Amino acid sequence: MRKVIGILGGMGPLASIDLQRKIVEETEAKTDQDHLHVITDCNSQIPDRTAAILYGGQDPLAEMIRSAKRLEEAGAELLLIACNTAHYYLEELQRHVCVPFVSMIDPAIEEAIRQGARRVTVLSTTATQATGLYEKSCRENGIEVIGLDEADQELLMSVIYGVKAGNVDAGVNEMKELILRKQREGADVFFLACSELPVYFQAHQSELRGIFIDPTQTLAKKAIVMAGGLLK
Repeated sequence: MRKVIGILGGMGPLASIDLQRKIVEETEAKTDQDHLHVITDCNSQIPDRTAAILYGGQDPLAEMIRSAKRLEEAGAELLLIACNTAHYYLEELQRHVCVPFVSMIDPAIEEAIRQGARRVTVLSTTATQATGLYEKSCRENGIEVIGLDEADQELLMSVIYGVKAGNVDAGVNEMKELILRKQREGADVFFLACSELPVYFQAHQSELRGIFIDPTQTLAKKAIVMAGGLLK
């Protein structure tokens, strides 16, 4: 029996579209009817997660709960969050709905293990770094994390907020240097651990070279299987 997928989106809008597109692209289908039923609540009014977690900004939880309940009431049977940083709130969100959430982080870690990653760098928002959403799971699985300095993190935040504003071309040369430097330091795999980053890296795949794990893609694949669809 197939299940309806609900996407808690808007964080940001392009990231939500990217997740739904990857669900479509990763599904084995010959007709419309072979695809899964997906409902997306692209709620761009959810307050900024990094601002809330690190700087005392407006709490996004109440608005996220409203989105989750809308999806549940609309018939969603699995819930996905198209935002890595928002997983900081996952346990609290789950308390407010009966429909299960599927973590974005777990399948990404599973993919790193499958690829035999030994040393990784997590490319993410400052809040995802500060809360250790990926680092804890990496270390539990014997994967060393090669960190970022303050300048690296400032570059990432500039790129991430550029994508949110519709600009996917900011800081490409600087990002290329960051990747090369971390590779020299021993990173064999990079997590694109902010849902804007897969959009950015896709736009510059000829320039930004390396082994990149896209948590949006690994989440899409896991959701397809859990919802009863067929993977390509």
